[in-house]
Amino acid sequence: MFLVFASAICLGIGAGIRWFVPNRNDLADCWSLLGAIASATPIFFDLLASIQAKAEEKSNFHINQFIMLAVVACIASGQYVTGAIVGMILVVGHVLEDRSMLGSNEAINQLLNLSRVRARRVTASGHEEEVDAEILRVGDLIRVRPGDLIPADGKVLSGHSTANQANITGESLPVDLDEGAPVFAGTTNLTGGLEISVTKAGDDTLLGRVKKIVEEAQNSRAPVMRLTEEYARYYMPLILLIAGFILFFTHDIQRSISVLIVSVPCAFILAGPTAMVAALASASRMGILVKSVRSFEAANEVDTVVFDKTGTLTTGSLQVARIDAADSVDKDELLALAAGIEAHSTHPVANAIVRFARGSNLCIPQAGEIEEAHGLGVSGRIDGRTVLAGRRAWLSAKGVNLPPRDDLPHLSAIFVAVEQNFLGTICLSDTVRKEAATLPGQLRELGIDRFVMLTGDRRGVAEALAAEIGVTELEADCLPAQKQEVVEKLKSGGHTVLVVGDGVNDAPALAAGNLSIAMGALGSDVAIQTADIALMSNDLLRIGQFMKLSGKTLHVINQNMLCGAVFIGLSIIFSSAGCISPIVASFLHEVGAFFVIFNSARLLKFEGN
Repeated sequence: MFLVFASAICLGIGAGIRWFVPNRNDLADCWSLLGAIASATPIFFDLLASIQAKAEEKSNFHINQFIMLAVVACIASGQYVTGAIVGMILVVGHVLEDRSMLGSNEAINQLLNLSRVRARRVTASGHEEEVDAEILRVGDLIRVRPGDLIPADGKVLSGHSTANQANITGESLPVDLDEGAPVFAGTTNLTGGLEISVTKAGDDTLLGRVKKIVEEAQNSRAPVMRLTEEYARYYMPLILLIAGFILFFTHDIQRSISVLIVSVPCAFILAGPTAMVAALASASRMGILVKSVRSFEAANEVDTVVFDKTGTLTTGSLQVARIDAADSVDKDELLALAAGIEAHSTHPVANAIVRFARGSNLCIPQAGEIEEAHGLGVSGRIDGRTVLAGRRAWLSAKGVNLPPRDDLPHLSAIFVAVEQNFLGTICLSDTVRKEAATLPGQLRELGIDRFVMLTGDRRGVAEALAAEIGVTELEADCLPAQKQEVVEKLKSGGHTVLVVGDGVNDAPALAAGNLSIAMGALGSDVAIQTADIALMSNDLLRIGQFMKLSGKTLHVINQNMLCGAVFIGLSIIFSSAGCISPIVASFLHEVGAFFVIFNSARLLKFEGN
């Protein structure tokens, strides 16, 4: 901006000389030339910088080459004042464009600034000291008062409160915090004082990982943006040809200069990035973590959605519904043995069995030689005996003689055996998410009409759930590898597949989809790492909101491109006819750029309704 002011001063001196010393036009021209050079200098250095940029980051080059060419043409033709004014308008316009873009980045910047807080760390002597959150370490004890941002991930040691996690999840309802509850950096403590033991700090916190992903997403590029820049290389020769024809037939260089200025492709270059940044900000505000802006474009091509069942369509909070013990087998013994080997597994079924055993005040025996067959079952040794717990087919393959099949259509069943002797069955139930029945209808309104549910449960359990939520296609008794095969088969049939899972047992299927969404990523490293998009909450309706946002984003980009093309086309026609001077052309160029920016900014107000 200093050079812009210098250019204005030079023009002012030149104008003063012409006014007060009319016979010294040569001196006035010198000052005007200095003004033109001053206004062209920042454009020249930007052009050099853009030439040295990476091939995929040449956007500024395609813009600056037009501007520089127009200013040089003004200077070469002796129109120093015009060149200086054009340069000043365009430089100031680009500064204002950058400032306008800050509005689109504001929501993202608010997220990125959440970690820049102070923490009250408790010293060994029990005193509090204020430190930057960045220097906290695992094991530190911190105190958080009502209204404070929680500075690190941790576990509540003492105190009771509620937390607002909207900054991370987009959910407005507060979460109750009691002793032992997990807390996350960037969330707000609302009602009570807490003492928290730090479990993760700095970049290792959930907020730190989210920040890193958002920053990478900002730097990613969608195919539509690459396509725009691909055509930009052919754009300049075309405009130069048009300007040359105008100069040849009209002998009026001002018309050619006006054509060059109104043809600066800001509207085209900004059409994609401004919309994608605004969409990324809206998604982050709603608790939808998008790893790459390519996902917005990929979502518009989806025609098939594949759902995992447990933890996705259901809450994943399994409960033991009943225990069917074999003759002469005590139910408590059956449950204790199953809990003994399941205690070494992290599967939701294992957690439910162990939780129920502890709630029944049973003594859970120690198990050794644990072996887990992923998706099938667990085996181990208890008191010198081999205990098996898992699917019917897995136990049958191990040589266990099982009773005839007893279908329990609404319950999942785990079979338990000791030394190949069948002990009984532990039946579990799950709860369907309340929004699961609404989601298929919401997606059908967006043009997606095929839904497939994959589950490791028996067909009876799967069919009951599918009928409840309105899904007609399902695959039951699926292992993780089989889920991946189903997704690959759908893709080979010409379908564009969105896979939705909880990120725990669905990694192969999530990786196989054209696009993948992981549910409930709050505090889950696996969910954040495995999918293209992570929902920080468990609200299934966020999927529909993301699909709507993606559609609106592509619609805004198309609007920007179309309006930019019409605007530039009409401006070229009027410039060719001599109706637009170079100075007016500079203003019109900025009008087109600001239209694109403010049109894209409408995405910041997206609510998903």
